Amino acid sequence: MIFESFSVLQLLTIWVVLVFWSIFLGLYRTLVDRIRSGLIASPTTNSLTVKLFEDCLRLPNHERPFHVEAACLSSLQVFCGFFVSSSFITTYFGLEANLWILITSFLSAITVERISSWIFPKKFSQAPQIEFFLRVGLLPVLIIRFFCKPLTLIMLLLERGLQSSSQKIANEQEKESEVADHIRVVGREGTNLDPEILEIMGNTLEMSQLKVNDVMIPRNQVQILDVKDSFSTNLEIAKSCGHTRLPLCDDDLDRCLGIIHVKYAFRELNDRSNSFDLRKITKAPALLSKEEPLPVALKRMMKLKVHMALVRDEFGGIDGVITLEDILEEVVGEIQDEFDADEKPVEKISENKWRVSGMVPVHDLPEEIKHFEQEDDMATVGGIVTGELGRIPETGEIHSLNGMKIKILEADDTRLLSLEIEFQEMEKDTTSEETV
Repeated sequence: MIFESFSVLQLLTIWVVLVFWSIFLGLYRTLVDRIRSGLIASPTTNSLTVKLFEDCLRLPNHERPFHVEAACLSSLQVFCGFFVSSSFITTYFGLEANLWILITSFLSAITVERISSWIFPKKFSQAPQIEFFLRVGLLPVLIIRFFCKPLTLIMLLLERGLQSSSQKIANEQEKESEVADHIRVVGREGTNLDPEILEIMGNTLEMSQLKVNDVMIPRNQVQILDVKDSFSTNLEIAKSCGHTRLPLCDDDLDRCLGIIHVKYAFRELNDRSNSFDLRKITKAPALLSKEEPLPVALKRMMKLKVHMALVRDEFGGIDGVITLEDILEEVVGEIQDEFDADEKPVEKISENKWRVSGMVPVHDLPEEIKHFEQEDDMATVGGIVTGELGRIPETGEIHSLNGMKIKILEADDTRLLSLEIEFQEMEKDTTSEETV
């Protein structure tokens, strides 16, 4: 036998070391699960501990950290525990090795392995002395991680090599559902939380999947002030639009000179009249990439202390603007003030008729009227209709499009604001024909 050269006491010592080793590794694994669930913050014991947790948190949520290391320790522990138990029984009780002794030894080793790998780590992870346990367990965790590094790489290569194309697609879908996993875990472990709080927590987790491009205001919907216009003209625009901050531009958004807070413009109303130059009260605009993750954009805007930023495209132009309110609405839901219109973006008027805002994304339409053909999932109804017509329609026009009767309720010089859609039982027409 492989352990014949070891005494029972030596085997017992090795087993005890492996048991404590498994406890410390299990503690780190359990803490990663609790951090992912939002139940605790990442420990800050020392730089090595912080880096270790950061490495684990970069893994997909469905993949537990140190799984290869844990499997190795568990296997060694069960193997050693089996020989300790069987040797102890046969040596000190003078019994012959038989099937029942082997089964008892194996069950004893399995029981100790489960207690050390799961029950104790879970208990210690909630103990007040958690920082002490982390310091003590850091070296054993680093050692097993170092020795298992080659095996981890081999397992990774095997996993990639044995995966079929359908499995890779399934893995991508699992990554997309990680946020839902977060919410379910929090819901199970925090059943006393209000539904509203759980919704906000879920929205916060989902925000990490969004980019600036997902929530920004497109440039054709951005109200600007033109430096070429008079002070009084710009002031009237500021009064009528209801926004507190507006970009000051030289003709268009690509030549933005800065961001103006309207309260500073109103202060000059009595003193300067038309002679005041708005450029004197502008602040340099912050620039964000449209591919920037939303949490990163939020941190940058808070660091720069700005409430509005310009969103640039890959060619250096400006695609639109984003505000702190746009980002916060992804967490707490729609924020409305006394200046916001209290009307639904999609409202059913009768059995086959709807009133729709031109800014509504096509994917948010009811199934009954979702007959628009588009390549971009974020395309708006107004953008699709304008693209089909090849121009911006005027208020009162009526058109037939893809089996729908479309009446333009409101439009300005730059975009279609609202329309009425009536579903008609007819073959879809791929061209838009003006009837009025």
